[in-house]
Amino acid sequence: MLVDGQANAVSVAMERWNVEHRVFVVEQYFRNNDPVVKVQRLFRRNFGIGRRGAVPDRNTVHRWVAGFRRTGSVMKKKPPGTPHSVQIPENVDRVRAAFFVSPRRSARRHAVTLSIVSSFASSHLT
Repeated sequence: MLVDGQANAVSVAMERWNVEHRVFVVEQYFRNNDPVVKVQRLFRRNFGIGRRGAVPDRNTVHRWVAGFRRTGSVMKKKPPGTPHSVQIPENVDRVRAAFFVSPRRSARRHAVTLSIVSSFASSHLT
């Protein structure tokens, strides 16, 4: 059975840091070259987080600062993987032609061959 405080801790721990949080941390870090512990204290004070509340840890702060130095942005990197294909007539025709030539090949294999998302390929089987 979860105590009320434990339930809150779980929901806070699973929360993602938004852009406002990231900007605040990077600004405070660069303001006076503040150490991470001081940045964490300022973060708690600014966002009204209690002593036991979740704050970005040392590695997270350093990762955000390094990302800002590298890209000039605090936004996350785009996820790796195949970029989503646009549903244009040419792509639909390519999928239909590939299925016509090799009808026994799976939609997933066709998607890899055509460099498209597998759900796009399987939705155009019919």
